[in-house]
Amino acid sequence: MSKNNDDLLKIAGNVMENFDPAVDSADDFEDIKDGEYSCLLEEITNRENDKGTTWISLQFSILEGEYTGRYLFVNFFFTEKTQERSVKGLIKLAHEFEYELPLEAFTDLSTLSEALQPLCGTNATVRQTTGKSGFTNHKVMPE
Repeated sequence: MSKNNDDLLKIAGNVMENFDPAVDSADDFEDIKDGEYSCLLEEITNRENDKGTTWISLQFSILEGEYTGRYLFVNFFFTEKTQERSVKGLIKLAHEFEYELPLEAFTDLSTLSEALQPLCGTNATVRQTTGKSGFTNHKVMPE
């Protein structure tokens, strides 16, 4: 057995002694508290869930503080109710990063995601707030 397998076996033994899967959470990440975080925009992707909801997701890694290395996801959804707001939000975001999105970028979400790629690798402050309904909101401010 290799060292990695020995380590894995040891970890599993410790977990099995102290973990009750019926009541204990497997997720040890606590929610990221509302506040402002210095971040790096790492990835922009277009996504779709099983229900057919589509969105553009911006993945920001937190660079400092107690949540260093954790991620904030800023999503722009394209449902019938939200698509105009998302288009405005993405145009405004690109403008704030001093980048102009061409009209042709909006052909489809794959093309839009590709057009936004030049923003990756840039720093921003991301302000996270949670509304009364429990939904998390983000304001992105380029640094």
